Amino acid sequence: MAMVCLSSMKIERHTAPVDEKVREYVLALVSQNVTALSMTHPPADHPKFGAYCAALRLEVQTYLEMEAPHRIELVTVSSDGVMAGFTLCGLPLNGSSSECGIYYTAVAKALRGNGLMSLMMNDITGRYPSVALSCDVALVPRYERFGFRCESVRHGQIVMFLGDPVEDTPVLSTHDLMNHPLVMAQREKAEAEFSFYERDRADRAFAKRMKAAEDNAKRFLKARK
Repeated sequence: MAMVCLSSMKIERHTAPVDEKVREYVLALVSQNVTALSMTHPPADHPKFGAYCAALRLEVQTYLEMEAPHRIELVTVSSDGVMAGFTLCGLPLNGSSSECGIYYTAVAKALRGNGLMSLMMNDITGRYPSVALSCDVALVPRYERFGFRCESVRHGQIVMFLGDPVEDTPVLSTHDLMNHPLVMAQREKAEAEFSFYERDRADRAFAKRMKAAEDNAKRFLKARK
């Protein structure tokens, strides 16, 4: 792990549509962190991993290119012009500046453990009284340090609130993303490279892991309540 000086890190805020150079930096980080960023955590050895990767990149890119009336904010942390991490947020469609929903956050693997995520979170929570996000059970303590509380379960993750957000933010359709031509091309590639048995076995194992994650999240939330 590389050590960094926090005083040398620069926090910047970008409003969609985001500059192309910044967008490419973000998409590069997304590609490097597909399993961690995706809510379903597709394993890298899954036959359709390419499709999951394409769908996630497409989703983030679409958010970064959104125009009014949709409102998307990107918070980045960088040093000497090199991006080290980002947090992608959706803002209320009604124009309110009192809350936001955090969609994705990532820090370059070599720079994790240096407090870069905290820099971005402090910037966001310092400006928005109410914030919503969802995370894995293991990450709950991390967000509790910023004042978030457990609220509900969503697809194996814990929904957490700071303040009282209503989550009226732009949300893309997962169905539309998975049926986009770029994603479909990757799915067809998987069908050509892997047998039905291999794909079916991987899908069954994947579904089993997701069900276990959801059951674990429900048990966790019940214990907290």
